[in-house]
Amino acid sequence: MTGKKSKSANSTEPVYLQTYRRILRDIQEKRWNPGDKLPADMVFAKQIGINHLTLKKALNRLAAEGFLVRTPGRGTFIADVLPVITGAAAGKRVAVIYDMVTEESFHGDIFLSIYKVVGELGLTLELLSANNSRTTQFQQIMSLFSDSDSAGCIVWSIMDMRQLTNLAAAKPENYPLIFINHKQELDIQGIDFSGYDDYGSGRKLGEYINSFGFKRCLICQAGVFKKKTTNIHRVVGLQSVLSCPVEIFSGYEPGAPAELCSRLREQKSPEDTAVVFISDGDYTLSADTLARTALTPFVFFTARKPSAKGILLSARLMAENAVRILAARRGGDDSFSITRRVTGTIV
Repeated sequence: MTGKKSKSANSTEPVYLQTYRRILRDIQEKRWNPGDKLPADMVFAKQIGINHLTLKKALNRLAAEGFLVRTPGRGTFIADVLPVITGAAAGKRVAVIYDMVTEESFHGDIFLSIYKVVGELGLTLELLSANNSRTTQFQQIMSLFSDSDSAGCIVWSIMDMRQLTNLAAAKPENYPLIFINHKQELDIQGIDFSGYDDYGSGRKLGEYINSFGFKRCLICQAGVFKKKTTNIHRVVGLQSVLSCPVEIFSGYEPGAPAELCSRLREQKSPEDTAVVFISDGDYTLSADTLARTALTPFVFFTARKPSAKGILLSARLMAENAVRILAARRGGDDSFSITRRVTGTIV
């Protein structure tokens, strides 16, 4: 650790927490041995390029956990007997915490798919509702950190950044904390599924469309859904990266494809035009018309396997991937993290 900056340029984790984890890893990997004396705080802080008060905060936490012995006048030593970290990942109960009151998107498909995969791992599922209380959700997760029977936690988060920062500091090193949430700001220690946000998936699809070299893009969505937050974010994400001119057509109603199909048939130079359907239902309504044109369809699918190119963001896939990552973390694989990325599958 000597001579290396502790803070990563791209990290949002507090510097003291980065330092704490780095020193803990050095101890666990026996770069220091029991009884070894660490450099004086001021010297050590200068070596690793951080403020000495930040270092002190990290060292005090390690001392409180039994890894260090800090004695005024003598210095800081690696403990003669190191504590054994077992965390809570050896337990058998997987908790799913969500907001039952306001979260309409957290529906039965997610529960069923999590339940299925959790069962295949030989674990049990516990459902907890935050009842629209950020404080309740925070306390529920904190209690799981010290629960020996907890195998991990899957969270649809409603917490604010202050609570998330506190969770980051409190989370045991090997505890699987997994987010399946569209909020990009949920970038704390754990697995963050913010890659499934609507804006991000719009950007991802836009980048994919760009790779084909289309000269224009027609975005289709029923007029009644124009102000739906999900659709707004998808469209904005698309427009933010598309390198070709964009036209938005919303002059039709759900379940009434006549106007939509007419507009598709009118497209000039269809071989140069990408058509994006914000709803898989609209694609289904116009599939026959599309088959008789040279238009290339792209679709945001939200519930079923698509039959055209698009972003697959089914609740089932999201939930199953969350549990598989939890299983990998329980097995000691912490070599990856999904954060601020779209991980929907292009099909």
